[in-house]
Amino acid sequence: MQLKVQVGVLVVVGVVLVAGSLVFHHFFHRVFGTMLEQRLMLVPGSKTLDNFKAPPVPIFMQFWLFNVTNSEAVMGGATPELQQVGPYTYEEKQLKYNLTFDDEEGTVTYLQNKTFFFRPELSPGVTLADRVTTINAVMIGLGNLLASRPAHFAAIAQVWFDRFGVTPFVTKTVRELLFDGYEEPLLLQLADLTGKPEHATGRFGFYRKNNTNDGTYTVYTGVRGMDHYQHIARWRGKPVINFWKPDVAGGDTCNMINGTAGSQFPRPVTRHTLLRLYVSELCRSIFAEYQRDVRHGALTLYRFVLPPRLLANTPENQCYCTDPFTCRASMINVAPCRNGAPVVMSTPHFYQGSAEDVAELRGLAPRAVEHETFLDVEPNTGVTFRAAKRIQVNIPLRQYASLPAFRAVPDVVLPVLWVNESAVVPLERTHALHRTLTLPFTLVTVGVGVLVTLGVVLLLVALIKVCLALRAERGGKNRRPQRDKDKTVTEKLNSRNYS
Repeated sequence: MQLKVQVGVLVVVGVVLVAGSLVFHHFFHRVFGTMLEQRLMLVPGSKTLDNFKAPPVPIFMQFWLFNVTNSEAVMGGATPELQQVGPYTYEEKQLKYNLTFDDEEGTVTYLQNKTFFFRPELSPGVTLADRVTTINAVMIGLGNLLASRPAHFAAIAQVWFDRFGVTPFVTKTVRELLFDGYEEPLLLQLADLTGKPEHATGRFGFYRKNNTNDGTYTVYTGVRGMDHYQHIARWRGKPVINFWKPDVAGGDTCNMINGTAGSQFPRPVTRHTLLRLYVSELCRSIFAEYQRDVRHGALTLYRFVLPPRLLANTPENQCYCTDPFTCRASMINVAPCRNGAPVVMSTPHFYQGSAEDVAELRGLAPRAVEHETFLDVEPNTGVTFRAAKRIQVNIPLRQYASLPAFRAVPDVVLPVLWVNESAVVPLERTHALHRTLTLPFTLVTVGVGVLVTLGVVLLLVALIKVCLALRAERGGKNRRPQRDKDKTVTEKLNSRNYS
């Protein structure tokens, strides 16, 4: 009876420890997750909304420009030789404004303004007065436009080139090439041909986006569910774009707006999650895959990178191919969403591209550590704690429309500049999140693990006791009576009946 009581107590306590711990762990995650999602929702008056409108994390834009050191020889057919100069570092301030909430749909619509401030202390050895020789994008744009026009238009264009002394390459300061722009009389002539307001300004710059926005965004706030939290519902008022051709199956998947803007994803994020983003610079949706775990302060983050197949020259990507000359690995011709301007976006130094494209130029050295785009995401919250978006701007250099100025140039995709837009959450903020979020989960997980282990040990002890008792019982039944010859003399005398 005593054994039964011991075993019963061990089994009851063991089951209570195992089952109770697992139930507590499950409900703790559900309750804590619900509380966390309540805090993440984009609702008026919340701290999350304040951070959403004006990110408290420092954001930097670093520019590297490619100086063509043999431009005269290139005009005669030589291989372009590139000298990378930079970085020219700007601090980026983002501000979302004109917020309009739709509680029934569970969305918020906003505009986002971006302002850039040059940071000379983060740009060692360079100044905005540095002069760089690069492709004449205005002239290339006109040549590309005339390629599909009757021949007499090319003759008129050549007259313009000669009149304004325009050549395929220009030498300007970094300040002019990036944000300030420079006077280009040819643009005014081009405006008469195209009727586009941006040409009528008479000024050109590669990155004239200071204090501008790229249209309205409508994203899900989470009040109607967190499955699509901060996913983009509409861009510029439309749920889809119309820049690209049908996909390989005849569908319109290439024009879909998928995912978020990149700073936040629906929680939880696992190693098997495919992160989807919409990138307005590329005018398309992209995705990132898990690569490895990384540490940032006290936090363990999941690093996601763009896989090679994203920009590979494959049948799946033919919907993005609008110009056979630029249908190459690591590249996407964004002319359909740039009013026809011949602009090719790519990975820096054609990273993940073909060796042939790199070999067509001198001065490129693609390396993952410098040129790979990545996002380091905290899995419990879905917040991006560290990121680097790296994009290169290129212009196709070709023998356009039989224009004399382009008659001998090599047919290449010529890099102009590449940018690294990066953000890192300060370590002090990671420590605070670790204390309020990660640490409780860790302590509960460890505590539950200890209690479950203890419960299993108690059940094993009960099992061992039962096995030993059964073994002893079987041993007693199988023991044979002691034979008379094996008894001692005393035992024999004591066992005799003398009556």
